Amino acid sequence: MHAGLQLALAIVALSAAAYSAVPYLPPFAGEGILLGIGFALLFPLHAATIFRSIALEFRVRGYASNKTNQWRALKSLPGRVHVLLVGLGLAGAGLLSGAFSDDSGLQATDSVRGRYYAVDTTDPQRQRIEVTGSQYEALSKQGQRTMFAIYGLIAAGGGGLTLVFAKLENWAGRP
Repeated sequence: MHAGLQLALAIVALSAAAYSAVPYLPPFAGEGILLGIGFALLFPLHAATIFRSIALEFRVRGYASNKTNQWRALKSLPGRVHVLLVGLGLAGAGLLSGAFSDDSGLQATDSVRGRYYAVDTTDPQRQRIEVTGSQYEALSKQGQRTMFAIYGLIAAGGGGLTLVFAKLENWAGRP
């Protein structure tokens, strides 16, 4: 259930990243709130994964930290889980590579009274420049796609680790 929640958050985040990649759709309103809620949900789940691995390591010294055991546990997961983890990883990587393919160096910052501004990240002084409304929307969507894809990859990685440590916990103490 623990890993299922992490993987569900990954699916939601990667779906949001895919939504922001679709042209002609508006960007998310209040993306900061969505990401804040997402990280607030993900933080205790990741903390529980870390505590689970530490507890297993204290119970059976050297067992959970052994890379061979971790690899065996990962390989012993069902094929559907492998497909899900690989699919989430590829989706996140694809969404991130699409976001990084734009080399304009502009990053949306804010809009004030119908005027839109971006920061030129290629300029050492990071000067704020005015952009058109459509450019601002495209830059906003690109930033959202990047943030949601990163969040989705973090959640998917945590879910995978939770599954591996759960498997190791089941095996602990057995030859």
